[in-house]
Amino acid sequence: MKSDSLPKTLSRVKAHIKAREFHEAKEQCIDIIRKFPLNPDAHYFLVDIEIELKNFVGAFEHLQHAFSGNLPSKFKADVAYKLEDALISERQFELLEQVAVWLTICRPKDPYSWDYLSISRIEQQRFNDALAPAQEAAALMPENAKILGNLGAAYNGLEEYSKAITYLRRAIEKEPGLANAHNNMANAFYGLGKNNDAIQHYKNAILLNPNVTYFYTNLGDVYSNEQQWVLAEECFRKGLELSPDNSKALAGLIDILTALGRTKDAAILAERAVTVCSDEPRIWAAYGNVLQKANQLDKSIDAYMQALSLEKDPLSEYSRKIYSALLFVLNNHPDLSAEVIYGGYQEFNQRFGLPFHSTWTKFNNVKDPNKRLRVGYLSQAFYNQVCKYHLLPLMEGHDHSQVEVFAYSDPPKEDDITLLYKASADVWVDTKGMSDEELAAKIKSDQIDILVDISGHSSNNRLGVLARKPAPVSLHWLDFGYTTGLTAVDYYLTDRHIANTNCDHLFSEKLWCLENSSIVYRPYGVPPELTESPFLKDGIITFGTLSRSNRITHKVVRVWSAILDAMPHSRLVINSSDFGDPKIQDAVAERFMQYGIERSRLDIAYTSPSWVPLQKIDIGLDCFPHNSGTTLIETLYMGIPFVSLASRPSVGRIGSSILGAAGHPEWIAYSEMEYAEKVLTLAHNTELLQHLRKNMRAELANSPLMNEKLFAHDVENAYRQMWQIYCAKETS
Repeated sequence: MKSDSLPKTLSRVKAHIKAREFHEAKEQCIDIIRKFPLNPDAHYFLVDIEIELKNFVGAFEHLQHAFSGNLPSKFKADVAYKLEDALISERQFELLEQVAVWLTICRPKDPYSWDYLSISRIEQQRFNDALAPAQEAAALMPENAKILGNLGAAYNGLEEYSKAITYLRRAIEKEPGLANAHNNMANAFYGLGKNNDAIQHYKNAILLNPNVTYFYTNLGDVYSNEQQWVLAEECFRKGLELSPDNSKALAGLIDILTALGRTKDAAILAERAVTVCSDEPRIWAAYGNVLQKANQLDKSIDAYMQALSLEKDPLSEYSRKIYSALLFVLNNHPDLSAEVIYGGYQEFNQRFGLPFHSTWTKFNNVKDPNKRLRVGYLSQAFYNQVCKYHLLPLMEGHDHSQVEVFAYSDPPKEDDITLLYKASADVWVDTKGMSDEELAAKIKSDQIDILVDISGHSSNNRLGVLARKPAPVSLHWLDFGYTTGLTAVDYYLTDRHIANTNCDHLFSEKLWCLENSSIVYRPYGVPPELTESPFLKDGIITFGTLSRSNRITHKVVRVWSAILDAMPHSRLVINSSDFGDPKIQDAVAERFMQYGIERSRLDIAYTSPSWVPLQKIDIGLDCFPHNSGTTLIETLYMGIPFVSLASRPSVGRIGSSILGAAGHPEWIAYSEMEYAEKVLTLAHNTELLQHLRKNMRAELANSPLMNEKLFAHDVENAYRQMWQIYCAKETS
């Protein structure tokens, strides 16, 4: 090629590119480079061509050659930005980081190079590494809205939400139409627990750009957190319209369908999702949730294990959430030994507890064994949910001359019940937006003496706080029904019916047995009317349960079918939110029909409130090896006896605990045969059933199970003794 033909050749290259004849253009450029290896124009053209051909590594190489063959002042930065934008579009963030690092070295005063570097690391969730380049970009161009927005996004990733809002607000003021800034502002508000503000900014982002999938999935997450299931479903479905294989939208919709009781639909969607997004942990976790609802426990365990193996950060909060769900399934498994299940909790402690042991520090609490104790309740249950029947009576029953009550609250929403909790506390601390580390520091600075965890491994728990040992004495009580597994937690508050000296080895905490009952019950609202025994209407005995589906194991189905077979004219009611889907009703019925039980004898449905189906039941049937909980107390409150099989501690002895406190240990069985015999004995004593129907509510009201003053006294005594043990250890 002659040098005087170079301009003509470059013109032909340009024409080929304009005609989208990229291979022809590439050949022409290669011819130029053979003669003039550092010709910048040919290399710049090749950057454009390789971008169009999606050969981004090649595009980067030619960009570097173009810079080498040109004066820095004549460097075509717009070509570099085009490559970086293409890498963002293709989500090749590792290569984007390489390009951006090179550009910051070549052009250290170029704010956009630093901005692209911060974006590459934000998208890789390396927020610590993203912050410095984001700050550098903002220092070089402090009035650029997009750069300010990306700095806010970096702070979001570090959970420094207040700082994020400062920069994002400035970005939006400068450029109100910046949809991404509204999305990131919403992320910050969501992180701070200000869901209404988050919802508004997500809506703003959608209004400005209605074609971005993650705007809808983010909004769906907030609605899901608010338990606004229908609105959440709409968001996730819109996200899937835009991007049918989007993993976040698929996982979100699966979880929503599961929450709505549409388990079959959720399962169909999940089975498709794990094929198209097989490397996404959130998809496998959602699939695990569906499988445990469908009582396919072994498959559920496999799904959760797959999710854990795929999660990039094995110590992340999300990994911990998946592991807690796995432990929930293990609790319900009918064929695993107590020792094997506890082994799962020990592994949880190895992963998520022991790494924080080195961070424990001494406490400055006054070590006076008789002082007024500072007691902190850590819970996400401070709203209208099942814990209110037990937790609120305790908090309201405290002697405030003996204990100062702190409530560390993070419910998904606040309501009238929240107001009652607030009134029962001396100090109310809203923990929304606090990281585990921040909350642990807050509890320690409040000099809490006794920290009471209510949630255990329930959803959205704060076990990461307890792992950091923020109080001299800590204990778990109430929700989830079993050990935390954390050696950082000192005590497990229980009673002699649930735990004894033979099961110490199955708890990470020291067992502390209350004298009378490990639980108290207070009904809310107008007491439901006591009705006559249903058998008086047609002479047919009706058994029933209000338990979740995953507790109705193959062993339960076999024993209940034997009971129904022994009383050919009896019926069985199965009623809970898990059985609202007709497809699930039929699937459960099929399990009984395999034992010869006619479908017409099974009343499987979901009816609310709970006393409506209870009015149709003569005798309650507890599940095993995981017993039911509050619904058993409600059964007794409606004058209905139930039989419970004492199994492995402690979830397998909840029914025994309730019956012991209610004064009816005679309904506790210790084998499947004895369980069936006790049920059938009750079924043939119709006079007793009528008597219980009329009198058991009054009997219950006079039992330790409903004696709020006695329970609060017993618990405060336990707290005092725990504190005195701590003081004695510290001063010895």
